[in-house]
Amino acid sequence: MTMIDIEEEQIGGVNTSECPLSASSTTVESEESMNGDIPSALEAEELQLALNKEATEEELLKAITRCKNLVLETKNCSVERKWLVRHLIELRLRLEECREAAADPEHPRNKSSGVSKRTIKGHHLILQPLLRSTTSRYCDHCTSTIWCLVQAWYECQDCTYSCHYKCMSFILRECAHVVTSERGAFEMEICPEVGLSAQRYKCAECKVNLELKKGYNEPKRCDYNGLYYCSGCHWNSLAIIPARVVHNWDFTPRAVCQASLQQLKVASNRPIINLEGLNPKLFNFVHELNLFRRLRNDLYGMRKYLLVCRIANEDHILWKGVDIPHLLETTNLYSLQDLMDVHSGEIFIKMQTWIDAFTKHIKVDCEICKGRGHICEICSNDQALYPFESNSFTCDECKAVFHKTCFNRKNQCPKCIRLKVRDDLMKEEEYCDDEL
Repeated sequence: MTMIDIEEEQIGGVNTSECPLSASSTTVESEESMNGDIPSALEAEELQLALNKEATEEELLKAITRCKNLVLETKNCSVERKWLVRHLIELRLRLEECREAAADPEHPRNKSSGVSKRTIKGHHLILQPLLRSTTSRYCDHCTSTIWCLVQAWYECQDCTYSCHYKCMSFILRECAHVVTSERGAFEMEICPEVGLSAQRYKCAECKVNLELKKGYNEPKRCDYNGLYYCSGCHWNSLAIIPARVVHNWDFTPRAVCQASLQQLKVASNRPIINLEGLNPKLFNFVHELNLFRRLRNDLYGMRKYLLVCRIANEDHILWKGVDIPHLLETTNLYSLQDLMDVHSGEIFIKMQTWIDAFTKHIKVDCEICKGRGHICEICSNDQALYPFESNSFTCDECKAVFHKTCFNRKNQCPKCIRLKVRDDLMKEEEYCDDEL
């Protein structure tokens, strides 16, 4: 006998088997009623029967009584009755959850604040509101479904680790945010496998024994860290591996364990990849990556002008509309998301928009920034020249700016020559003074 049959016996002996509809049609109608919107006739009652995390045991008991009466008032085998029976079961499950939670002195129902925040294994777990959503969520500890409508559950605000209220005391996994912050970098060796024997044939996370034959405890390898996990810790989730991107420019998603998946999600937007230090030759083989580096250097050069401009600071031009700050702050650190956007081509439109806005301010709108332009000493052209322009060349010694074509023709910096002559004259004068 199913849970629905039991509930119907308790509320008046109603049996759905008396319905003239066939089994297949009943199933279809039931699925439509469960997955669809609440019938319009019950919208007003839904406000009274709403399930929320603040409901007390007394309120739930009243809602259960009201729901029983509504079931008796509806027609047999109707959509309204099927929805109400389902709602009655959910209310009773919620009542059981409420009673179990009330037995814990640390539960928010026993606190005046009414807010629950737990810290376990680095996770900052927040009690989530009961949602009216059909989206499936799964507990990261027991892997079973979290029924968001009727079950108390917590989620980590840092790494989105989710678990039932009853599973919190059994959490084994460290918070991905804590692990990533302590490590400070991605694993840059491609699948550093150590083998099952090195793990003593146990899951790398929960330490359950792994079996070599196919089944629930079949070992599954994580392509990110090379360790083996059981089915409860490895859900065959796919993710892009940073090491494969850096060394092979390979963006094919690979199977990773849940712990690695959460770590990759947490660190995907952090600029922790020094691409020029890890694989500088990659810029020669990937044209898009080389273009991205050049545009980024241009933005960094414009940033120096905007930081010292009073008008730019007042109008917040530098950070207005810029949602990736590290692209302006550094030139050699990349995030995994940056490389993914370069591969897809999405980042270039965004960067060109920033460059156009900054260029307009520096070269057209702002008199202060225009006054900080340079004049090429070689050709003596009156047009202002800026170091971030593609046709300019900046001397490494004296930081003077010239046209590229002019410098290549002259092949020496006039300012450096002038400074050298001045230093020689000063040394001669000092030598003459010493002789006298």
